[in-house]
Parts: sequence; structure tokens; C-alpha cells
Amino acid sequence: MNIGNKRKSSAIIIGAGIAGPAMAIQLQNLGMNTEIFESRQGHEINQGLFLGITPNGLNVLRDFIDIEKLKEEYTPGKMIFLNAQGKNIGELDTKYQKKKYGAETIQVKRAAISFELRKKVANRGIPLHYGKKLVQLFQNNNGVIARFADGTEKKADFLIACDGTHSVCRKILFPDAPKPVYTRQLSTGAFVKMDDMDQHFGAIHMTFGKKAFFAWAVSNQGDIWWFNNFYRENEPTQEEISSKLQEEMKAYLLKIHCEDPEPIYDIIEKTEEMFAYPVYEIPSLPKWYKGNICLIGDAAHATAPHIGQGASLALEDTVVLAKFIHEQSSLIEAFEKFQQLRQPRVEKLIQTARKVGNNKSIPNPITTFFRDLFLKHFIKMEIKKMDWIYGYTVDWKAPLQLSEIYNN
Repeated sequence: MNIGNKRKSSAIIIGAGIAGPAMAIQLQNLGMNTEIFESRQGHEINQGLFLGITPNGLNVLRDFIDIEKLKEEYTPGKMIFLNAQGKNIGELDTKYQKKKYGAETIQVKRAAISFELRKKVANRGIPLHYGKKLVQLFQNNNGVIARFADGTEKKADFLIACDGTHSVCRKILFPDAPKPVYTRQLSTGAFVKMDDMDQHFGAIHMTFGKKAFFAWAVSNQGDIWWFNNFYRENEPTQEEISSKLQEEMKAYLLKIHCEDPEPIYDIIEKTEEMFAYPVYEIPSLPKWYKGNICLIGDAAHATAPHIGQGASLALEDTVVLAKFIHEQSSLIEAFEKFQQLRQPRVEKLIQTARKVGNNKSIPNPITTFFRDLFLKHFIKMEIKKMDWIYGYTVDWKAPLQLSEIYNN
């Protein structure tokens, strides 16, 4: 499809999490008419835990929202690493990032980012429809038709799928593509209120416990935010997640962390409601697009949460895709160049996340000894290697090059 007359082009956005609203705004900036369709109801989209946003993601977000608004409730990105005896074995301070990249890593509630983006969407008059479960897609040279479970449908020139790891768009577009693979891990965590914890504000306490990894931080509001990787051989059903899994996780975590440093056991014990999300990876997709439809974010390249890049990668996607749509004369050229540029970077990050996740597994005495001995030196070396992740930017005025994955 030719998109030379962009001012009259229209786009359907599927998904109103983080990537969807950002993508809609990017396209509106190009003069296009966009509408967002979300399968969940409005109150459901505000559920969930928290996530880390690193400089590469924050530098995209600042074009849409006031980053300081996110700091109304947050935890800093600084990390203190502790061993099973509670000994400080290394620290990763993030203060240097502000000067070097223009932004500093923070942890914020996923719902807070989504809320600010959706508020921006509303202020700009972009329609956002809730309760729109996609069931069918049709396309030809004239555009795309999206049909929803309530019997309604929407037609537009093209469609961008931002509907996450279990993307319905991906299933419809590529029915024979590899399905998301359960990694035998659940990403678990919670928000807990405990007295006299304010003095611990300032860093995430990353503890390599005797039998498992556990991380916790105190927010600027005095609440404890914690996360853990819960190992479970069998993939839980949604019914299990909402029922018996809560008790199973709590009992298990109390058992494996009973000998770990304070206040880990107390945090788990005082937790009333845990959140749990099975961690999936999507085997590399040969194509992220077909005709007038393109996948971005987790719909195209879900990554494990171990290095906190899922949201930042999705935000990067929105900038790169918008730029190619702006520069190219046809959608197929824009989508093709988008995947050529983005796929090497995201696959490298997926491999990095997998490696970090493996290092959180149950330790053995030899690896524990060398980790405690050399972690401080390892952190210093790793800071120098993070430029390709945190320093990634897109110059709207300059042509994008495939070599950007390594040069940024």
C-alpha cells in the first residue's frame, strides 16, 4: 500500500498498554488518524505490578508525558547486591546515567505509565475503545478491517499490533508461527506495607539467597515493592493463578527464604496478595509484518523481565516504526526496514535477559564463591558495556542505519 498521502492515512492500534498509546501519538504526529482498541475493560488495565524504565525508554516517554509525574510514586534504580549472609557484595549506582544519557533508571508501577499515556491520548482526541476483543482481521490493497467479538468492526489503511506476548493479531496473521514458550518461571511480586522501613529508601536490595533470588525496595511513599522469580515446572492456568497459586507461592517462598537475611521472610509473611505472571519467550519470528499489518513490542519479540527492557524496547519500536513510515513511500518498505533494524537489537537483548535469568537460579558453592569475590569488579566492567542499551536514541533528522544496534 502506498502511503505517500500520509495526512489522509488512518491506522488501527490494537492494545492500550504502553506501546499502543505511544504508537498512536507517534502516528498522529505524522498527521494520521488513529484509533486504539483494547480487549480489557478500563478498570482492568490498571492492574499489575511495577517495572524498571531505563534511560532508553525514558527518553522516548519524555516526548509524551512529564517524567516527573512518574516520580510521584517510585523506587530508585540503584541496586545493592547482597549474598545469603546479608553481606554487601557490590553496588550499581545509577546517578551517572543522568549526565550520560539524560535520564536515570527508576521503577514505577506499570499502571502509572499506562495511565499517563492514556491521559495524553485523551487530551489529543485520539479515540480509545475498551472491551474490544479482536476476533478477525481482513486485508487487501485498500486497507484492513478489524472485527471484534461484540460484532463491531473498524476499517483503516493499516494496523499496528501492540497486544502483547499472547497477541491475537500474531495468531491470526501467522497461525503456523511458533507459540510463546513457557520458561518454567513466574515473575512474582507484591506491594506490602510495613512499619519503620523508610530508612531503606534509595536502592533495590538484590539478594542472592541461600536457595533463591529475592529483591525488594522501599518506595518514596514508604511501601515495600518486591519481586522474585518463582520456579514452576508446569505452566499455571489462569484459574490457578487467581486461586490456589497464591497459597502455593507463599508457602514455597517462605520455605526457600527462611534462612535468608532480614527482612525478606517478614516481607513474604506480611504479603496478603501476590501477583504472578508466567514468563514467556517468543521464538524468533521470520516476519513481524504481513501486508498492511505490523507487530511491535512483545507481540513481535517478548523478552524475559530479568533486565527490565520489555517496555523500553516497545517504546523504541514506536519511534523507529513511525520514522520509517514517515520516510518510506510504501508500508511494505517501512515494515521491512523496521524489522531489519530492530530484530538484531532485540534478539541480542533477549539473549542477555536469558543469561541474567539463568544466573538467578539455585546457586552452587563454587559459583557463589566467585560471584561474591568478583561481582564488584564485574559491575564496573558492565557499566561500560551498557551504552548500546541505555544510549540508544533515534535522530529524527538523520537516516537510520542497520549498524545502530552496535553503535548506540
